[in-house]
Amino acid sequence: NQTFIQCFIYQIVLSPFVMTTPSEKRSEVALWNPMWAILLSFIFTPVFGGIICGMNWRAMGKEEMSVRSFSYMRSTIFIMVLYIFAEPMLRGIPYTQYVLLTIMVLLWLVWTFADGLKQLTYGEDYEHKFWAKSITWGVGGWVAYYGLALTYVLGLHLLGVA
Repeated sequence: NQTFIQCFIYQIVLSPFVMTTPSEKRSEVALWNPMWAILLSFIFTPVFGGIICGMNWRAMGKEEMSVRSFSYMRSTIFIMVLYIFAEPMLRGIPYTQYVLLTIMVLLWLVWTFADGLKQLTYGEDYEHKFWAKSITWGVGGWVAYYGLALTYVLGLHLLGVA
């Protein structure tokens, strides 16, 4: 029985370098490493983590947990889009440049403790999925978010509102 610290150390230090081959596969389930999902979600927001963990839960056959993870994804998207439209009205108020950062860190903490850490208890009895495509989608998500924000702000300037 591993403690949380041992599991954490293994997930962070060793598991990125341990790839199971089909002959070594101990389980039929292929998952993304949940600890790396949590860490990458700090960069790519709980949208990324909600999708990854939701797909992991679905692969494990736990549909109820999958729905819960995807609800964190949807609520984070809603808050981020709401912020795009609210931000131009917040200009001039002290410390508003830190509002989105604060919201994102709080959302990440809530998602991590309410949903993300639950997958760490599954153990290491699974085939590890590669991260390249997922990270590419995460970067694409940030590009799309900033593209939407820039389009909105430019539209406000062209209309003379801002």
